[in-house]
Parts: sequence; C-alpha cells; structure tokens
Amino acid sequence: MTASPVFDLEKFRANAEEWSVRYAANKPFPHIVLDDMLQVGPEFADEHFPKPDWPDWRPLGDTYQMQKFTCDDIAKIPEPLAQLINELSQPAFLRALEKVTGIPKLLVDPYLVGGGLHLSGPGGILGKHTDFHIYDAMDLYRRVNVLVYLNEGWDESFGGCLEVGDLSKDGALVVPDWGRVMIFTTDDKSVHGFPKPIVEGHWRRSVALYYYTALEAPGFSGDASTHWREHGEQKGLARKLRFGLFKFFMQTSRAFSLLAHLSNPNQGAGWWKNRQERLKQDAEEGR
Repeated sequence: MTASPVFDLEKFRANAEEWSVRYAANKPFPHIVLDDMLQVGPEFADEHFPKPDWPDWRPLGDTYQMQKFTCDDIAKIPEPLAQLINELSQPAFLRALEKVTGIPKLLVDPYLVGGGLHLSGPGGILGKHTDFHIYDAMDLYRRVNVLVYLNEGWDESFGGCLEVGDLSKDGALVVPDWGRVMIFTTDDKSVHGFPKPIVEGHWRRSVALYYYTALEAPGFSGDASTHWREHGEQKGLARKLRFGLFKFFMQTSRAFSLLAHLSNPNQGAGWWKNRQERLKQDAEEGR
C-alpha cells in the first residue's frame, strides 16, 4: 500500500451529516455528487490506471455497454488502485456512507461483482438502466453505488457523462471529471447511464463499488436482473420480433417479481404504505 491515503476519508466523515440532507433531497432519486475527494493528483491515474491494452481487462462487448472494459479481480488490480478500493471498504467509510445515505448496516462485496475498475473508450456507451437488486451469490440486496472518476479535465463535449433520470424533467448530468465521486441509492427507479458516446481520443476511467444489506429494501427495488431502459433502433423483422419477445418476457418477469414482493407478509404492506406516501409527496410538490 502507498504511504498516504488516496481517498479523503476525513473530509467525507466531517461532512457526512450535512451531505445527508442534500442526498435525501436530490431528484430524481437520492444521490450526491462530491468534488475533490482524492488526496492524489491526476498523475495517480496516469501512472497506475491500466492502459487499454492491459491483458487483464474483460471486454463486455454488448450493445448496451459498447467499448466497455472491466476488472473485478482484486488480485490483478494495481496496488495503488487496490488501496483505494480497500479504503472504500473499511468500517470507517461504511459508517460515514450509512450516515450520508440513511441506509444502515451496509456491507461490501469482496468479489466486486460488476465493480472494480471500469474503462470505456471511443464510441463507448452505457445504456440507461436500473441495477439488479437481488444478489443471489451472497443472499444480499444491492442498495448503494459509489463511483469514483479518474479523468483529468473531462468536458461534457467528450461524451460519456452520466445521465441520472430523465434530463428533460428532473434529471441531472454528471461530468466524470477528476476526483469527483457520485453516490446514489440504487433501486427500481434509479435510472442512470451514459448513452452519449465517448468521442475519439478519450478514455473514461473510474472505480465502481456497490454496497449491500442483508435485508431487502422496504419497497420493491427490482429483481436479480439489470433492467435496460433504452434499446436503440431495431431494424429487420426478425430482430424486431426477437426484441418484442424480450420486452414481453422482461415485463412478465418483473411483474411476477413484484407480485412475489407484495405477497410476502414481511414486505408487501410496507411497500404499499411507501408507495402511498410517495404519491402524496409528489402531489404536494406538483409533480
């Protein structure tokens, strides 16, 4: 490990109570964007973040995640970046994160499933989606995402900016600039992604960590699948028919997941109460 911390934990802990108010109030779902959260400069990533030709990158390669590469094997992640991941997995950070998000008893995933190092290149996108909620491998439930951006001087014109919700309504745009940290509650309504492709000559670098609880969220928060919300144009009859079947089965699957949630006497009533409270709040706010 390096001699000094990478993440500014003291700043995070000192401001956790104040930031919790902003976190809860931000639309379209609880989130917060924090700047200057690293105690190292951009040379940290230039020296240590793996280059595009690194042999341990795993390409994702589908239409929803074009030109995206990941590494979730902590044994292969270079030590200074592994240290950053370790710092964001320690009890002191977890306690502060619980205070900011209002979600108690958060747990880390030692396997970094879906997380770790992320790299997206020219033409790269991440389709807008909501994340899986049920983590079957460890019998846990996904509740919070923490994204650390490692891109010096990133500009909106480069593409690859995180879109939170619907930008034409109450959504937000997050430019993935150096030292910026995005934290948000992940559930069935936290739609996010970067659908605008990254322009030629730029590579988008980040560290992603996901946090879980042993108990499921009080409201329906999705199932074990990522739910893609934008799909692009479908050309050709065969492709359109296949895509129609996909949408039908996806919606049917999620309907059964919701019914299962509602039928659970430990959760269903709470879900209905939370839904009524949310509808009342939306009406009062004129949404």
